[in-house]
Amino acid sequence: MSSILVVGAGPLGRATTRHLIASGDEVTVATRSGTALPGATPLALDVTDPGFAHQIPAVDAIVAACNFPYGKWASHWPPAIQSLISAAERRNATLVIAGNLYGYGPPSAPMRETDPLAAEFQNGRIRAEVWREARAAHSAGRVRAVEVRGSDYIGATTGPGAHGGDRLLVPLLAGRVAQPLGDPDQPHSWTALDDFGRLLARATRDEQMLGRAWHVPSAPPVSIRELLTTALRAAGSTAEPRMRPVPSWLVRTLALGSPMMRGLRDTLYQFEQPFIIDDSDARTLLDETSTPLAETMAAAVAALAGKPQPVVAH
Repeated sequence: MSSILVVGAGPLGRATTRHLIASGDEVTVATRSGTALPGATPLALDVTDPGFAHQIPAVDAIVAACNFPYGKWASHWPPAIQSLISAAERRNATLVIAGNLYGYGPPSAPMRETDPLAAEFQNGRIRAEVWREARAAHSAGRVRAVEVRGSDYIGATTGPGAHGGDRLLVPLLAGRVAQPLGDPDQPHSWTALDDFGRLLARATRDEQMLGRAWHVPSAPPVSIRELLTTALRAAGSTAEPRMRPVPSWLVRTLALGSPMMRGLRDTLYQFEQPFIIDDSDARTLLDETSTPLAETMAAAVAALAGKPQPVVAH
């Protein structure tokens, strides 16, 4: 049994905690408010606090499953990654970072972990720098670090912010019009939340994963239209999804006065062109797989309907 600190209790923090507890690990979850998750010990700590590293308990690994509102990435991520590195170094703990695909910038082909982190927009540069700092600390022998990157996540209890989650599914399943960003017919990789949490949990104990980034195995890419159609079929409906995409010009206009909308504006490319990851390394080197899309969307629909969720065995 290992002792793990999970920083963050959002969708990824919860998914990771579930997998760690299922593996018999002792889990402490740190959030600013001391959020309690089933089976875990809550701890009220702010990862951006300079004293964070001196306040955490002795642990074998730290999972950074935290995130911040778009307008606060520039002020919050730099102190957060320094706190996480310092904490991992002080406790001789493995540092596992939940990452995304922003750092690559707009792709011209399926994204690989070895692609340069060439994003030019602010939040992309910030997330790229988070990994550069952790990788530099790893290379210097200060910590053992790994980043696990996924695309937009889908599944049960994704929360209102997920582009393929509750924000679209709640109106869709109520028979209302869903309002996605971008072109709803562009192919897009979607990462099952449960698969993301499983790989983050594995990274806390698998030494072969250290020192590099990994892409979470994800179901074959589908468009937003296909994703929502799959959700309707899981709900027993033969209807086609009703959609009215948010006009890109509107997002760009609102971005003039809103940090949140500026963050959305900068990532519109992800929904206006093919946005696909190459997850072959995790499949071939780690023997990992992805949950079939239909199962993931069935779990999402069941959660929103308050029904027992399908059990996916791996």
